[in-house]
Amino acid sequence: MNKVIEGVLPVCLTPFDAAYDIDEEDYRKQIDHVYNAGANGFVIGQVSELLRLNTFERHSLIELAVAQNENRGIVIASTGAESTRNAIDYSLHAQDAGVDCLLLMHPTTTALSEEQMYNYYQEVITRVSIPVMIHHAKSYAKIPLSQENQARLVNEFGQDKVLFKPESSPTPPKLSILRDMSEGKAKIFEGDGGMMLQDCYRRGLAGTIPAADTVEILVCLWSLLKADRVDDARNIAHALSYLMCLMMNSVDCYQTIGKHTLKRLGVFKSDRVRPPLDYIPDQETLSEVDRTFDYIYSLMEQVKWQK
Repeated sequence: MNKVIEGVLPVCLTPFDAAYDIDEEDYRKQIDHVYNAGANGFVIGQVSELLRLNTFERHSLIELAVAQNENRGIVIASTGAESTRNAIDYSLHAQDAGVDCLLLMHPTTTALSEEQMYNYYQEVITRVSIPVMIHHAKSYAKIPLSQENQARLVNEFGQDKVLFKPESSPTPPKLSILRDMSEGKAKIFEGDGGMMLQDCYRRGLAGTIPAADTVEILVCLWSLLKADRVDDARNIAHALSYLMCLMMNSVDCYQTIGKHTLKRLGVFKSDRVRPPLDYIPDQETLSEVDRTFDYIYSLMEQVKWQK
């Protein structure tokens, strides 16, 4: 029986030990953390540092994630690659390992034409039996896949086989275009860390995909929006947007701050990110991040939300 893919599905970050090997103990703790926070499942995504892992590590991480999940919720694994063949290989391994859905990012080094990108997605989707979430990663994309061709994928494969995590700016109006072009069939997940969640939610969302460091905040915000407590959600949403401004200076910045927060929460022993890095937040930035987190948690206490 297929699981319903919806709700808050945070991306788990990849903890490393002093030798920069994957810290499996902390990874398991992180999965427990997201479920204790009330998440519907979790994702192995690009901010999991997949591009810095070798093939053996990617496969091992997915297998570890499925084992630790213990059928508590949804497991989604990113399987995009620079070639269609590699994307198919990664996707078939993830499917065989037991994930519930694939997160399929486009190639990052080549500016593909619309038809080339469509064919890339089409070929991978055809080879697997589980759902595929189309991932447009704004930090990596040379040219975004148009809303017309995204709707075309839904029409070809069906709304249960093809889902979407669009990040092409501006996200909210493009979400509405995809919704309308697919006649409301497209299942769309917000993928900007919750930055535009309040605007996107009213346009029609199946869920949100933040990172594990903010999972408690996003579970709270998602619950308030579902309960139509828009005024209670607004202050939290605005503060979260400011937090994302601090984090989204680069992918490395996002990963570093996310791991810093998970260490502060007692989930990780270390905030190591595999080098080389393009940007490392300074201590003053990290202090502002901590103050912002504390402020958001104080807002959450005020609204008396329930998981």
